[in-house]
Amino acid sequence: MTAGGVPAAREDGALALHEASLVVDLHTDSLIAARGLGRDLSRRHRPPRGVRPWMLHADIPRLREGGVDAVFLGIVTHPWPRHAWERALARIRYCRYVVEKNSADLALAVSPDDIDEARRAGKIAVLIGVEGMHMLGGRLERIGELHALGARYITMAHFTSNRFAVSSADTRKKGVRLSELGCMAVEEMNRLGIMIDLAHTHTRLISEVCRRSEAPVMVSHGAVQALRPAFRNLSDDDVTAVASTGGVIGLIFATHWLVEKGEGATLDTVVDHADHVRRLVGVDHLALGSDWDGLIATPLGMRDAADLPELTRAFLRRGYSDDDVEKILGQNFMRAFREASR
Repeated sequence: MTAGGVPAAREDGALALHEASLVVDLHTDSLIAARGLGRDLSRRHRPPRGVRPWMLHADIPRLREGGVDAVFLGIVTHPWPRHAWERALARIRYCRYVVEKNSADLALAVSPDDIDEARRAGKIAVLIGVEGMHMLGGRLERIGELHALGARYITMAHFTSNRFAVSSADTRKKGVRLSELGCMAVEEMNRLGIMIDLAHTHTRLISEVCRRSEAPVMVSHGAVQALRPAFRNLSDDDVTAVASTGGVIGLIFATHWLVEKGEGATLDTVVDHADHVRRLVGVDHLALGSDWDGLIATPLGMRDAADLPELTRAFLRRGYSDDDVEKILGQNFMRAFREASR
């Protein structure tokens, strides 16, 4: 037996299980780090001086070592809408450039089948996630334009509220409801097969969006309020609402959303948040949403994407079955993605 009470043979098989599993990360900010610091994602870089959280947690070598098969690269712009659309288009062009430049290792994916095909070819599938509808400038038709450019989820709001939805950072307590434009956006994303992302979205909107959506929704990167009360973390009602659509919640690895300020987070802390979701709605609604390179500090035992197999080991120590772990690593998201893409 190991110190955690797990049979040694089973813990020794953690790496094999991880390598055999499809691993999907629902949110990284690695494009910001690469573009802002002029780093080449094909190379492993040392952390830049004075900007330690921007250490390129998820460059290609680290993703390979961590067994990641598919990753959403976040399209992020300044939280105010002026010129946000033009900047979003530029970020998408940059993303496609990065994929093309590293075509031996990366493949752009817009469907579940593309992810499977990239894995068979020995490549990492790259998907595009747009973080915040402020980029749309209030124009519904731009959802279709983003879909045509390869975006496969759009976050309803980011750090600021917009004409579609209210941000979790918005301190309003009254009058928080989905706008008419927001209702139309939900219908349009369902129609196109773009997943609705509720990360950063005001808690008073999450249940409403889930009631309106005819497809599974997602929280690309999040944690739970029950363990870490914070404005952007999910209440139990939020978790239940997301699960009611068949959706998934990507477990975030950012220490400041996992524990109170000044406390230390470990891999077991990530599993604690997973345990809470599992108790509420079952393991079928858990996924990974690291937030690598999103100016985050990471839990002890997980410096970067190369350490991701250690999270699999932590799940096994906690008593999760092999099937449970495979679901969390990627199968739950793939199921939701297939349903939303129909």
